[in-house]
Amino acid sequence: MKKIVFMKKITLLIAACFALSNAHEYTVYDMNGKNCGSINGILDKYSLAKFAKENHGSVLVKKESLKNLNQHQLSTKQTKHVDSNFNISRDSLNKETWLEVEKNEVAKICVDGPVVAWETSMNSNIFNDSCLAFKVPTLIGVEKIRVFFPNANIPKNIYLAIGMKYLNFKNKEVLLGFNEFVNKKGNLIISNPPESDPERFVSVSGTYLVDKYPVTNCEITQLMWDSLPANPSFVNKQLKEFAEQRTSRKNNSIRNENCVTHDSAACLISLLQAMKYANARSSREGLKPYYIFSESDYYESKILSKGRYVIGNFDYDLYTDDRFIQVDIDRTSDGYRLPYYDEWMMFARGGDKKNKAPWGDSSVAFEETAKHARFATWKQYYESEPVGQLKPNGYGLYDIFGLVQEHVLFEERNPFKGLQGRPSCLKGGDHHVKKEYEQNSIDMFPYWKWINYGYYESNYNGGMDAGFRLIRNIGNNAKWTEVKAPKNEVQSNKQSKGISKDLSSISNSPKNEPQKRAVPKPDTANPKRKQKKVVFDGYIKPISRDILFGTLSDKGSVEAKSPAIPRIDTIANDWIRSFFANSNLARAAKVWVIKHPKTKVKKIKARITLLKSDSTSYGFNPVEIELYKNGEEGGFYVFQTMTNSKGKPLLFSKDESDAGNYEDAVILCLKSESDIFYYEMLE
Repeated sequence: MKKIVFMKKITLLIAACFALSNAHEYTVYDMNGKNCGSINGILDKYSLAKFAKENHGSVLVKKESLKNLNQHQLSTKQTKHVDSNFNISRDSLNKETWLEVEKNEVAKICVDGPVVAWETSMNSNIFNDSCLAFKVPTLIGVEKIRVFFPNANIPKNIYLAIGMKYLNFKNKEVLLGFNEFVNKKGNLIISNPPESDPERFVSVSGTYLVDKYPVTNCEITQLMWDSLPANPSFVNKQLKEFAEQRTSRKNNSIRNENCVTHDSAACLISLLQAMKYANARSSREGLKPYYIFSESDYYESKILSKGRYVIGNFDYDLYTDDRFIQVDIDRTSDGYRLPYYDEWMMFARGGDKKNKAPWGDSSVAFEETAKHARFATWKQYYESEPVGQLKPNGYGLYDIFGLVQEHVLFEERNPFKGLQGRPSCLKGGDHHVKKEYEQNSIDMFPYWKWINYGYYESNYNGGMDAGFRLIRNIGNNAKWTEVKAPKNEVQSNKQSKGISKDLSSISNSPKNEPQKRAVPKPDTANPKRKQKKVVFDGYIKPISRDILFGTLSDKGSVEAKSPAIPRIDTIANDWIRSFFANSNLARAAKVWVIKHPKTKVKKIKARITLLKSDSTSYGFNPVEIELYKNGEEGGFYVFQTMTNSKGKPLLFSKDESDAGNYEDAVILCLKSESDIFYYEMLE
């Protein structure tokens, strides 16, 4: 008996707390928009039924704190054209109901039965006893409508996904990862090199909200209004130009103005700024923010553990490579966040289990690809185009490829050795992707045939200016389970007729084939100098093998990368050099030295001179680099320009004035692919 009494008290206490939390002052409007009274406290069916009876029909209810934010009633002109109609049965509202709508559209909901009252913060108008018209808000997110029915004690909720897709997976089988296809000497082979994340099938259960489009410039300007500086203080010319573009958008906007659905995609956003925007959107909807920021003692970005990262502190008015910030994830949050890598792959594929890209593969014509992705429309870095102009994928998501690259996080493990364990990368490519392949000019923008589900670009410190879209896992209910591959849905590991034959430009040589050997050339400035010899602790031995250019693996070794030497047209300033040094165009060099007991040094210096194909000199100054001992291999000592703890990345420019040894990178000039690097080892 005491137990029953105690439980009743607990129940009453919970009910009282719930009632207090929902106690507000409400204004009630009739079907003509006339103010017909107010309710102080809690909305209950008796009070609402009384208003409905007195006013001979359904009533509209609005919180007092919200009623002055917007005009409560739609105008006659607005209700003449309804963009979306939803017919809902009352019984279907017994479970969670989500409707997808676009920003600023006029929508109408009709229920198969009389309604006592509708509660909403949106501009709205009651059509009749069972229909409500409303104007969807101007910002992407979620709105809730509460519906009160006769003879029902508890109202039913209708959730609006504004500019988002509602995806409810129940043991949905999806394909993750990407098997890289390589065309080798005309024979088609499939491989999973260290730079790939092998394909695998996963069963997913969970409820997701996903932005239909990349976040737009208007969304950033309006939601982050107070964070955008009035006068950016950057000294760097290009950073200042980027910041001024954001400030200009703010200065040319009005606070709380409408954001059109197909506004231009935001393309100047760092990883930190995207996270802060996610938190701001969560807070606007009363959700718990997902990201927690704190100071960091680290001097590089990295994954500390699951849900703990160090990233560059690149904010709207603070861009310095020597400042980093720690980011921790609040796993109790069901707020907005960036997609993790596997989630992005799942959403990008849109249910596709066979193709290499939404348009098929690189064997299709560019015109077919252009129906899905905005490529080859060159703009300034700070310019972009409207979202949602091309075909959506299988999940109804637009611009997953092209237009802007998207920030993606790794939840716990970064599978790509070339990314050196960093927390994020960029996916999808942007509108700078080239339509034509230039055999002798590989610069920072890729060729469109290289873009597919597996393509990514580095984002070492999170400072890359890019776009993004947000997701929510409603209720944190996602469960992922790896499953066996379904029959007929996995590419065979044997030769495949369906693979494109246009990939020869990606890899022109076997993966571990050494690069072209430098041809010795006498030192005309100092004819007495000993040629092709290296002095190591008093013992002279020649360099014995070719030099290899590649990327640094997570173990600190240099691995071949295609193209071995990507050439940049010119490197205009310090920021561009830093940008390239942290991009997938950066390389490390590896040389082998004959092993001998007297070869004890841990560091050597080399002078590199660029020669023409006929071994004559161009005449401009050589560049000196340092190489560090990094173990042994096949009876040789290995020396590298970079290890896990030492060295600088190498960049290759066509402009001789760029060549030099800088604080953040070494730049070598390569005028033509037939040029020769002549190496002199310095004592």
